[in-house]
Amino acid sequence: MKLLVTSDLHLVRAWREMVLKALIQWVREASPDALVVAGDIAVAAEADTVLGELRRIFPDGPIIIVLGNHDFWGGALAGCRTLAATVERFWQVPAERYQVTLLDQENFYSDELTFVGGYGHYDLGFAAPGLRYEGKIVTREHYLRGRPPIESPLRWRDFDWMPGVTDVPKIAHAQVEAVQSKILATSSRRIFVVLHTPPFEELLGVPDASMLDLNDPPIRAFFRAYLGNRAMGDMLRLYSEQIAGVVCGHTHRAAGPVDLGGFPGFNVGSDYGAPRGFVVDTNEPTIGIRSIPELVI
Repeated sequence: MKLLVTSDLHLVRAWREMVLKALIQWVREASPDALVVAGDIAVAAEADTVLGELRRIFPDGPIIIVLGNHDFWGGALAGCRTLAATVERFWQVPAERYQVTLLDQENFYSDELTFVGGYGHYDLGFAAPGLRYEGKIVTREHYLRGRPPIESPLRWRDFDWMPGVTDVPKIAHAQVEAVQSKILATSSRRIFVVLHTPPFEELLGVPDASMLDLNDPPIRAFFRAYLGNRAMGDMLRLYSEQIAGVVCGHTHRAAGPVDLGGFPGFNVGSDYGAPRGFVVDTNEPTIGIRSIPELVI
């Protein structure tokens, strides 16, 4: 099975047309059997529009997606108090209408693989320990508010736009449990894992935290805490013999393919208005991943 894998399309109006043109070209050039999108497709209110566009571009084969943090943006303003309520309110109906498999709700079964996944969320497990800004220690409370301990215009905006996001540990734990339950439902079948947030440090695509000057770090070092879900990776390693591959996005930094202990993983690395994609051949003994840089805009 040949997959066209991408992520972080961010199909907002500012660059929607440009990104969709890239997708059209990818489909024409790669002739994939299925399209896989690892989250951050749009925002909640645009769900019907963007899923319709994906189906228009890829009219016949399976479209398999997970949601990203931006896909939940707007849920709180619409009265949704949880991520699940946002899925039900905005994504569930158009996914059914356009025959898009939403891995946050169900697995996708092909002859060779079962596709398992979900959003993932961040569990603060990749935070750089011991950060100080102007002598002020970064505490867990700072991370739970999304703001560093100094005046800065930068803030993790999920805290303004996503429902229920202030309870970071609870959401992250629930995401791990949900993905694990989907893995258990596959029995012993080979699985391809699609997540939005990276589950392994090797897939963050950013320099190792050991390279930071903890007493004078760049302001963006604070936001490392929101890049992935370390507990998700710990859980996935329990099923390493089943896993054929792992794909993620979220950080807008490409990483991999890298051997994660018996299975490959990669971060697509799309950025705002600059999508990236890979062709993944699931028929090879070890998952074959071919970048398509000539289609990157």
